[in-house]
Amino acid sequence: MQQGKKILVTGGTGFVGNRLVGGLVAHGDSIHVVTRHPESHRSARSGVEFVAWLPDLSRYDVVVHLAGQTILARKWSGEVREQLVQSRVGTAKSLVDALAKSPKRPRLLISASAIGFYGDRGDEVLTEESKKGTGFLADLSEAWEREALRAESLGVRTVCLRIGAVLGPGGGMLKELLPIFKLGLGGPVGNGKQWLSWIHWRDLVALIVFAIDHESARGVVNAVSPEPATNADFTRALGRAVHRPAFLPVPAFALKLKLGDAASLALQSQRVLPARAESLGFAFQFPTLGAALADIVG
Repeated sequence: MQQGKKILVTGGTGFVGNRLVGGLVAHGDSIHVVTRHPESHRSARSGVEFVAWLPDLSRYDVVVHLAGQTILARKWSGEVREQLVQSRVGTAKSLVDALAKSPKRPRLLISASAIGFYGDRGDEVLTEESKKGTGFLADLSEAWEREALRAESLGVRTVCLRIGAVLGPGGGMLKELLPIFKLGLGGPVGNGKQWLSWIHWRDLVALIVFAIDHESARGVVNAVSPEPATNADFTRALGRAVHRPAFLPVPAFALKLKLGDAASLALQSQRVLPARAESLGFAFQFPTLGAALADIVG
């Protein structure tokens, strides 16, 4: 795909979306970001226009759909679960419904999903060919992808990125963990044996740009590094990165008491590999945890 495309981004003011917008502008594209209050962003960034939901989709070559309320740091009450479903499944449905009605459609839809699709799988190695797991996050991710992939029947190339834990400054899991680890109070969660599949924010942005530029990218793609780590290994690596000890364990029962079912984000095990991305020729800038954390923390 040539540069200079018109791209619509939902969720473009969030932790990942904000960085993606910067990457797409540098890539030479014209970016429109969906926001609830476009008037408050008018002069926020050169080369970016802010628009209300949902604009005329016939204006765009590509739609990148990242919108969704955060899953971290709160209990999944019935109301919260409904909000999480609506902000992901509901918005994807509205978007594809609008595509169906559009006289001219974008050639590509990239939609976020999550490795929560795989559920809690222990030491099992998971690729895009692996079956769906069980639990709320697995059901949510399946429904999310199902709505987005309807765009394929409309002649729109569609990519669903099953995104792992995104590592970067000022957001995601490190926003919560870094202050604790810098005080020397960090440690493994539960027994520490559960697998964490992660991705550096730069690699996630690069993978989205790669998917835009490569027509062969379509369907489900795992957005994770090629080297997942156990929680214990991640804890040790983060402790080394901030030059602090990291041996104080967080009991599983304490996490469940604080977060309820949402504690599964830290306790479930997902050993996910980016098989499809690598088969397409995508090269990770930060394939190892040590290099990723050194870049972010250092």
